[in-house]
Amino acid sequence: MLNDPPRPEDLPDAPTGYAALPADYPRPTVGAQPPQPGAYATPPRSPLRTVLASVAVAAVVFAVVLAAWRIGSPPPVAQPQVPLTAPGASGSQSPGSTPSRTVTKDYPAELATFYTQTIDWSPCPDNARHQCGEMEVPVDYAKPSGDRFTLALRKAPATNPSKRLGSLVINPGGPGGSGVQYAQYASFAFSPAVRASYDIVGFDPRGIGGSSPVACLTNSDMDLLFSADPTPDSAAERSKLLADVDGVTKRCAERGGDRARHMGTSEVARDMDVLRVLVGDEKLNYFGGSYGTFLGAVYADLFPAKAGRMVLDSAMSPNQTEGQEMAYDIQGFESSIDAFIDWCVARRDCALGRDKAGARQKIVDLLDDVERHGLTTNKPGLTRIGEGWVGFSIFMCLYSDRSWPTLNKGLAQALTGRGDILLAKGMSVVERSISGAYSPGTYLQAMIPVRCADWPRASSDPSLGAAQAKARRDHPLWARMTGELYDNCRTWPTGGRTPKGTTLGVGADPILVIGNERDPATPIGGTKQLAKDLASGVLLTSDHDGHGTYYAGNSCVDSAVDGYLLRGTAPADGTTC
Repeated sequence: MLNDPPRPEDLPDAPTGYAALPADYPRPTVGAQPPQPGAYATPPRSPLRTVLASVAVAAVVFAVVLAAWRIGSPPPVAQPQVPLTAPGASGSQSPGSTPSRTVTKDYPAELATFYTQTIDWSPCPDNARHQCGEMEVPVDYAKPSGDRFTLALRKAPATNPSKRLGSLVINPGGPGGSGVQYAQYASFAFSPAVRASYDIVGFDPRGIGGSSPVACLTNSDMDLLFSADPTPDSAAERSKLLADVDGVTKRCAERGGDRARHMGTSEVARDMDVLRVLVGDEKLNYFGGSYGTFLGAVYADLFPAKAGRMVLDSAMSPNQTEGQEMAYDIQGFESSIDAFIDWCVARRDCALGRDKAGARQKIVDLLDDVERHGLTTNKPGLTRIGEGWVGFSIFMCLYSDRSWPTLNKGLAQALTGRGDILLAKGMSVVERSISGAYSPGTYLQAMIPVRCADWPRASSDPSLGAAQAKARRDHPLWARMTGELYDNCRTWPTGGRTPKGTTLGVGADPILVIGNERDPATPIGGTKQLAKDLASGVLLTSDHDGHGTYYAGNSCVDSAVDGYLLRGTAPADGTTC
């Protein structure tokens, strides 16, 4: 967060369009504030693909304003189509009791120490109605007697214990998002009906936030990732870019040590199975947003018989190839920038004029000019910013239509040579203070270890290179926003995961996969692919813009998700809201 008071022009305007707050929305508890800047976390395409790349786009934690724009009690799902099994709850537990003695003990004997530990739940310091606790997991599951991570937990107990169905484990994405903070603001993120029936349980993934954090990047490393030229025009510029990236990755590996090399998704999924047993559930009921969908899919593939009611919102598939990632990237960005431009050119104050084609070219020209001359700002230490910060900030404003007025103002200012508004947006997302210090909990700290563990290394296939070159020629604005395409994990000491390329989660109960048609961060192509890749995937799409689908303004989606979580029913596969 910025630690100096924001100026009026730095702040977003009021919500617009479908994100407007309904008059009958049940207000949250007095004093409660949603996390800023937002809820879901999947990275946007960053100035440097190196740290910020996720499967669909580079990742960002808390990039979207928390979706609290909802009606109080969504209507029931109309004519549910897919019957599901019970969620696997083990009865009505008191908020502090754990584990349930009825949970089947089918874990490996060598992991008994972890599966039989007791969580000492106690009232959270900031909210006595919530319960906070910790659990331990092995750093390396192949060496369970070795070093351990201590994971931070937070539970928002079911508000109506008589209706309790079990626990709903949640992950906001990232990689690097805090599930503890997500649970802290459960009343903003989940409907009253879901909160009445589930303990909302969040955890900070291993090495992140309050869970034995691995800090492998310095403030100067993170600034370097935004200050470097993401679109080199010569061999010398490209060589410098790659040297900077390789240096940051290598330093992260050296500082993070063995723990940094064990922050991959498959290990976090195994941690979730330990948590499932400790909260007393036979099956894991789960809600994951953005990168959290990747985590949910990996869990379902590792533990299909233990996958309960799972909602994967704004999804990406662990099976995505480089070619698919690029195609989805283009589709997601183009649809999102077009939606913004359509909105903007209809306004008298549009910074881009009134012509749609001209508006797009004006952004291209702006970024080219920024590459040559930069933008001046009043922020100490960043008095001149380049394409990295500017492209990143523009992309972040596409995450929600709530940020479109800010983007319009930021572009208008940028066209005069100043970048204060856009920089304020970017700094708030990555939690960089005015003094140049990044928050210890910024998602950036997790990006390299998770990225390099989970995504396959860049291919040297000539046909892919040719396809990338053609895509950059055909989509010049996307090319400038994306930056150079390269392997950002070349100096990481361990290899990346190889996608299975086969069906995921065979034997799991039906899994609900949802997404917006115009999502810049996890494009709808990736969401549709995950629904197909999961053996039991059920696809539900929303004809809306932005990142994050549930509890974001579409009562049809909310009705379907609530019906699935509460009654074990899902809409017909392929339903559109």
